[in-house]
Amino acid sequence: MNGLEIIDFFKPLEDNKNLFIRNIVLPSNIPDQEQVITHRLHKTFSRYGLLYEVQVLPCQTSKLQENTSDEKSLPLTDIENLCYYAFVKFYSSVSAEKAKSALNLTHFVGTKACKVTFAKRKRTGSEKQVLFISQCFDLANFYLGFNGWSSSIKELKRELTDVCLSSKEDYCCFACTTNIVIHHHGLSVNGNGFSLLKFSSEAPASQIKAHGRCMKQAYQDSIQKAFSKVILVILGNGKVYTDINSSVPEDLEEFQPSYKSVAVTELEVEPELASDEDNLDEENINILSELETVFI
Repeated sequence: MNGLEIIDFFKPLEDNKNLFIRNIVLPSNIPDQEQVITHRLHKTFSRYGLLYEVQVLPCQTSKLQENTSDEKSLPLTDIENLCYYAFVKFYSSVSAEKAKSALNLTHFVGTKACKVTFAKRKRTGSEKQVLFISQCFDLANFYLGFNGWSSSIKELKRELTDVCLSSKEDYCCFACTTNIVIHHHGLSVNGNGFSLLKFSSEAPASQIKAHGRCMKQAYQDSIQKAFSKVILVILGNGKVYTDINSSVPEDLEEFQPSYKSVAVTELEVEPELASDEDNLDEENINILSELETVFI
């Protein structure tokens, strides 16, 4: 690899980023064994790089042999000890290789040295999925630093889709455009998010809550779309560069599918407020405060 690696903001599916850990044996008198093993594995393997996930599974039946048919030898359960195996997935193949080389047959989670190899999972042919918003933040913060990037909402507006216009049920729809700037790299990308939710017009509070959730989901979708256009180029000396992910198709600057914008008419006389004004205001304030924590 010549010390060069490219990491994108999609879920890591490659086998060279996924480690298979077996021979995890703990005494049966230890409570919450799966949580204990997960914590120990995360603490140890995260020393070598950022982890995507840690999965711990008990090998108490013959199904383990079926699920990992590529493995020739697997640990078995005995009476006094409980046996487990695990998958530890990295964002970086370089980090996974370092962890495998350092920990194979040298790391003890329980009473025996663990065997660490690359996983060999069958591919289902599904398309790559963009990371969740929290995982995008974790990956960006790890390689770019907390002050190495910033995001801002360029536009957040309500829309009317064909579903809203033709359906007998009530829907709310929001579109959001978010801009992400990678500081000191001269990189700026936009992401367009969209969300559609159903609500009950008979319950005013339901409409307010649906609008709040819809705005939040549209924002999250726009952040994920923006990060999907970024790739991280990691050099052997630890320096990080960023570039545009050319494999991701450019979406529209403004949403122009089959929906129309809401037409707003200016009123000459201010309408009377509903009788449950106080309750609605309190509900609306709670939702707005929740959204503020997301947008910051």
